This record gives sequence, C-alpha cells and structure tokens, in this order.
Amino acid sequence: MRGVVELAESFADEHAFVRSAIEQAVGTTISMAAVTAFLAALLGSLFVGRPMSSLIEKARRVGTGDLSGPLELERSDEFAVLAREMNLMCDRLADARDALAAETRDRLTTLEQLRHADRLSTVGKLAAGVAHELGTPLNVVSGRARMIQSSAGAETPVAEHARIIDEQVKRITRIIRQLLDFARRRGPQRTSTDLGSLVERVLGMVGPMATKFGVDIAAPNGESAVEAPIDAAQVEQVLTNVVVNGIQAMPLGGPLAVLLDRVRATPPPDQGGPEAGYVRISVVDRGVGISADNLPHVFEPFFTTKDVGEGTGLGLSVSYGIVHDHGGWIEVESEERRGTRVSIFLPEGASA
Repeated sequence: MRGVVELAESFADEHAFVRSAIEQAVGTTISMAAVTAFLAALLGSLFVGRPMSSLIEKARRVGTGDLSGPLELERSDEFAVLAREMNLMCDRLADARDALAAETRDRLTTLEQLRHADRLSTVGKLAAGVAHELGTPLNVVSGRARMIQSSAGAETPVAEHARIIDEQVKRITRIIRQLLDFARRRGPQRTSTDLGSLVERVLGMVGPMATKFGVDIAAPNGESAVEAPIDAAQVEQVLTNVVVNGIQAMPLGGPLAVLLDRVRATPPPDQGGPEAGYVRISVVDRGVGISADNLPHVFEPFFTTKDVGEGTGLGLSVSYGIVHDHGGWIEVESEERRGTRVSIFLPEGASA
C-alpha cells in the first residue's frame, strides 16, 4: 500500500526576522549617514567655512579700499598662511597708498609754488616796466606841485591842493619803489647779525605808529644773544612789514608780542631739506585775523585785505621772497577775530 506523508511548516517568522533585520540595517545606515553628515558639516564649518568666510570678507573690504584690521586666524594650516600673506599684502598696499598720497601732496605743493614763482616773475617784469615809465612824469608832477605850493602862499587853497598832489605823488612813488624792490630783488649779502638788536631797531622805528594805534608791543627779553648769517637790511624790511601789518590789524589797540627763539624744524616741501636748526622770529597780534578763504593767498602779489589806498599787497610777497632766498620760510596762522601769528624761520648756519 502506498502512501504520502506531507510535512508543512510556516516561514512567516523567518520572513519577519529577515524584514526586521533589513529595516534595522537600513535605519542604522541612515542614522550613521546623518551623524556623519552632521559631523562633516560641523567640522567643515569650524575648520573650513569660518576661515573661508573671514578670508572672503577681508577680500571684499580690500576691494572697497579698506586696508585696516588685520585678519587673525589662530591656526597653523594653509588658511593661516593665506591670512598672513593677505595681511602683508594689505600692509604693502597701505604703505604704497600713503607714499602715493604724500607724493601727490608734494607734487601739488611744488606745482603751486612753481605757479606762484611764475606769477612773481611775470608780475616783476610788468612792475619794472611800469615803474620805469611812471618815474619821470611823477618827478615832474611832484616838482611842479612844490613850485605851485611855494609860490601860492602857505594858507591859500591853491597851496593846499598842491600839497595834496605832492603827498599823493610821494605815495605813488613809494608804491613804485615797492614794485622795483619786488622786481629787482637782489640776493642776500649775509653777515653774522644779532637778531635781538635787529628786533629792537625795528620796534624803535614802528614805536610811534604803535602808540598811535594804541598797540602795546612786548619785545623779546634779550637774555641771550641770537645770531644768524643774514642780510640785516633785508630781514629788517621783512620784520618791519610783518610788525606794521600786525599793528594795522588792531584798529582798537591791544597787545602785540615779538618772540625770538631757536627751534628744530623741517622745511616745507617747496623749500626742501632735512630737519635742522632755525632761528624763529614770531609776531603775534590779537587783531581781526585772516579768514580761512584768504589765508592761502596772503603771499600772492597784489593780494590785500586792507581798504583801498591802504596797501599794495606786495609787502608779504616781497618778504616771502627775501626769506626764501635766505633758505628759510614764513608760516602764517590766523583765526578771524582771534588774531594772527606770523613766524619767520631763518637758518642758524649757512643757507642750503
């Protein structure tokens, strides 16, 4: 007799186990991938992203011209090397920019001085021609005016008119003399001169004028002799002009100080030269002052802030040229309604 035995067993549990194992493996893989991605992002941000952002920000600031603020990366990898090189590049660019700015300022100053010298030369030639042409007829007018004054009698209107004509001719003659001084300025004939004595002579000459204006002049104390190799007559002309300007700037009177000392100073760009010893004569008034707009023009010929008929505008131009020929310079500091300080710098030794 034949028979068949059938054995059957369910694999549901095995299938469930396999499925559970697969799910656990996938979950573990996804979790590990997520943790790995997070760690990679975190470490990338710390070690790459932040320094890269700093480098990018620095590059953007450099691109806008901001070279300040060195980039500091406290690390010793390639980013730190790049940061150091970028800082060095910024330092070099800043130095080059400063040097270029200084050179540009010097060039502009030199160009302005050349223009000023060219204007002085042109005005000087014109002044010499005008002075030469006016000299003879003015002498004739003055002589005739004196003849009329002497023949008409002292108290007559004709004599008074003749006197006024003679005074105005003398004024014109003084202006012409200034023009000639401006046009034909000779070089300084230097001798060792006691500047204290020179200042005293100038203050003695302008004393009556100071009294008339109610100006009280304070002179240097003269405790020690200050000597310099100068042309005494020319420097006396310069100082007289500066002191008279200071007196005229105080129509209501007030104090005016004349100071004399030795200083170490660096000449301005138009003068040139290294720092050296100079004798400084300063005239300080408490007058009306000079406006900021007018201050850059004080050494230009024929520029004046005085009323018509009170000045030619040549005094400071001539003074500037004289002091420049001595190897020095003049500085003017002023503030409206506060006063003016004019400092004359003269070399202690031979002019460069």
